[in-house]
Amino acid sequence: MKVTDNLTAINLSLSIVYILVLSFIFTELPPLFNTLLASLCIWNLAVTLLKRNKPTAILANTLAGLSLLILFYDVGFSDTVTLFVAMLILSSLFKLLQANTKKHYQTIILLSFFSLSTVYLFSQSLFATLVISMLYILNFALLALIESKHSLKIAAKDSCKLLLLALPLAIFLLLLLPKLPAFWQLPGPKLAKTGLSESVDPFDIAKLSNSDELVFRAKFDQQKPSSPYYWRAIIHDEFDGKRWLISDILKSQQVIDQITSAERGERGEPLYSYQIFAEPGAKPWLYGLQFADSAHQDVKTTSNGLLLRKRFLANSISYTAQSYAFSLAELSRSAHYQNVQLSLAKETNLQSQSLAKRLYEQHNNNDQAFYSALYDYFANNNFSYTLTPDPITGNNTLDQFLFANKRGFCGHYASTAAFMFRSVGIPARVVSGYLGGEYNQQNSYMSVYQYDAHAWVEVFIKNKGWQIFDATAVVSPERLNGSLSQHLQLNSEFTSNLSFGLLRLSNIAGINWLRLKLENLDYQWTNWVLGFDQQKQSSLLKELFGNKQLWQISLMVIATVCLAFICYFVYLSWPKKPESPAHSLAKDYLTVVRWCNKQGISAPSNQTPLQFLAYAAQQLPNKRTYIMQFAQLYSDVRYRQLIFSAYRKKHSKNLVKLIKTTTKRTL
Repeated sequence: MKVTDNLTAINLSLSIVYILVLSFIFTELPPLFNTLLASLCIWNLAVTLLKRNKPTAILANTLAGLSLLILFYDVGFSDTVTLFVAMLILSSLFKLLQANTKKHYQTIILLSFFSLSTVYLFSQSLFATLVISMLYILNFALLALIESKHSLKIAAKDSCKLLLLALPLAIFLLLLLPKLPAFWQLPGPKLAKTGLSESVDPFDIAKLSNSDELVFRAKFDQQKPSSPYYWRAIIHDEFDGKRWLISDILKSQQVIDQITSAERGERGEPLYSYQIFAEPGAKPWLYGLQFADSAHQDVKTTSNGLLLRKRFLANSISYTAQSYAFSLAELSRSAHYQNVQLSLAKETNLQSQSLAKRLYEQHNNNDQAFYSALYDYFANNNFSYTLTPDPITGNNTLDQFLFANKRGFCGHYASTAAFMFRSVGIPARVVSGYLGGEYNQQNSYMSVYQYDAHAWVEVFIKNKGWQIFDATAVVSPERLNGSLSQHLQLNSEFTSNLSFGLLRLSNIAGINWLRLKLENLDYQWTNWVLGFDQQKQSSLLKELFGNKQLWQISLMVIATVCLAFICYFVYLSWPKKPESPAHSLAKDYLTVVRWCNKQGISAPSNQTPLQFLAYAAQQLPNKRTYIMQFAQLYSDVRYRQLIFSAYRKKHSKNLVKLIKTTTKRTL
């Protein structure tokens, strides 16, 4: 069956749908394949607007085959989710380019619902949700448009009404229908936008300052503690001469070891507690201050006070954490040995080793004195902090940085300091995570971005436990407060590193105000919608239903929904009273009729309103003037189609009042 009505509107609307879908996922697809998809959208727009013939089946199939080759070459097979999304959109666009029957368009619109849903694999932001919701409405309207001759505007209005009717039910089910564990789950797309590497190379951390992706938000239960905020994520305890790595021993401990209930009790009251809203990440590492602990069912606490996600890396997660002080107990023999080990780099960076031993001897081989002396060395020898460090190559990179270059990012200082501590037998390890964050005064939460990535050293001092050593504190003290985006001395380097966006223009007051407002909206969305997980729902259900079993709550919710549907259908089928006239003048006329009935003047069924008013004026001579004025007004508005202006509305009300004024009927 040929589609003739609304063909232009359908083609244009579907092209717009796919252009907007591509705008959300273009960063997930290779540039060459993005260009191919955009070209197909533009081709379909041109064919529609210029009223040209669509490509023949032979041409379209040949191009489809070549496009598949580009797909497999450019996207590859390593990421099955991205490959599936790319194939779905590619097939839909080729189908749209050839569509000419009702069945073709029905198929494309059905595929469009799946294409729209794929956006949520990569973004669940408030903006994305609003845009995709509007496209869902448009897609439903297009489905109706195939079967009707209405305009797109009318079809979209009807579609919007239907979805608004379904919205309360969807919210009710989301809040109250218990969430069941997934029977299966797609392997999440490779969301490597946030997160840290398990190996620390100085230049890796520096490169993270180029990204302004949100990593997590933190909201403290009470007043936030004083800065600096060292958000720990990964411990690196092995140095190979160039990079700090996670040793096999530590990896096995983190897989097996987990803090027990007894150990939790021994730590006493936490220093502070807070809520973390973490974005999807490429690695399972989560974020906490000092020795962090969380009771969330999907979060694991290691014996070193680190937090790891147990599953679903491609999803955002909200968890509550508590922070404790590090234990003052002595390290075990194996832990001490592991944190002073330099066997892989013993013959490298000999100048750094020599300097460390000389400083250690000058301070009577005292660990605490050496700790302070190393701070003094960085403070007094013209070291500087930069986001664009000079390249350093070779086998003795730490020596080159320490004695020649002296310009570096946090990774340079952390690598060098940890190496020097170990050179004199003091246990030390490099920790990577995030430093600080941008505090929002309005809603009292902290936003931490990828450019806030940081590396520092944890040093074990006898009788004091693990202590933070961060040369940034003396080289660039301003970095310890707030976010890297608020570092005035590094502002030009920071903004030049970023891609174009609102943050890059935040020095303009109006744009910065807009950025903060959008940030607040996104926080509320994350907190109340994306953060409504199984744990929060369980707390809500417990408050509402007490300690009832899960199946009982599910049954009650389903029964409530069924009852609502039954009531709705009964309401639709219930006999309705005749609707009263919508026009307010007609309502005024009925008021006059009811008053006349009370006076014993009834209108015969075959009389028009004007005939009845003339009869009533004859029966009520003392009201004749008012009744005839009302009749004239009624004739002007209802028959002559004059505008029922505010003046006429007021005049009608006044006449009704004058007619209804108590009087005796003249016989």
